[in-house]
Amino acid sequence: MADLRVLFATKDIMKFMTEINPALVDKRITLNLKKWLVHGKSIKGALHSRTGYSNQDSILWKQSDSSNTIIMSVADGHGSDIHFRSKVGSRIAVKTAVETLFELFHNQPIEINNVSQVKDIIRYSIPRLLVHNWMDRVQYHVEKHPFSNNEIDFILKKKGPHVLKKIINNPKIAYGSTLLTAVITKNYFIFFQLGDGNILIVDNDKNIRNMFSNKTNDSEDKPSIESIIHTESLCMDDSWLEFKTGIFAFHALKPKLILLATDGYCNSFRNASGFLKIGHDYLGILEDFGCSYLSQNLGNILRQTSVDGSGDDITLGFIYHI
Repeated sequence: MADLRVLFATKDIMKFMTEINPALVDKRITLNLKKWLVHGKSIKGALHSRTGYSNQDSILWKQSDSSNTIIMSVADGHGSDIHFRSKVGSRIAVKTAVETLFELFHNQPIEINNVSQVKDIIRYSIPRLLVHNWMDRVQYHVEKHPFSNNEIDFILKKKGPHVLKKIINNPKIAYGSTLLTAVITKNYFIFFQLGDGNILIVDNDKNIRNMFSNKTNDSEDKPSIESIIHTESLCMDDSWLEFKTGIFAFHALKPKLILLATDGYCNSFRNASGFLKIGHDYLGILEDFGCSYLSQNLGNILRQTSVDGSGDDITLGFIYHI
């Protein structure tokens, strides 16, 4: 099968799509009258498929047509030896984010008339609330499902008694996960990111914006468990301080398409510019063939990208403005 990294850089992606499902070639989907169309997919990476390892990524979203509110989250469990429950951690992460933020912005809506006046409140208060709620659910899971003898023996053999002691004293390490979240309301957008992954925005003029570039944290106050974790994580001490946050009025962003992706996607490309082109490619598919067409083929696209690229799990969520 053709290399998706090449296909995504050319118009031949349509040829690939029809090779996957020829029956869909002439079925143009008529978009409904909703303002936003939302969908996503998470697939097990090619490497994990060969080794029998489970998908560590998670995705969840919730949409209310009545208030035009959408919350979408993706998370990537770290999957290394010390994060032996990261699959659970990522699932808890997206569930926590969607439920917490839907309560804030739909059920008990925060009124924002002047974005600049509330930036600091949202930048610090909401990440702290997300981490607090995630940790509460992780603690509940540990209490209901204590570490098994097999898990303890595994860490002892792989990492030794020093690391085992750290995990026993700080169980959230086992659940380590990243978190990316988009909040869309009728008047503004809020984006949160902790750890690796990408949030891409394609605006009405088809400009592509990578919401958060990966920057080195120059802080001297590193979390106490940072030495055994290779990316910012919910399981780090004071992880809420590591969140990147973006807040925009609708007119300032004018998005046509919002993409949330775990880092297995970006890592499947040789360079950042190649990855960024997926914004145009997905927008082209949605405009030419519709949301239903893409939804039915998204899993195949992501699986082939993993095969030809990083081999990692890949998760992609999209929010499309009609």
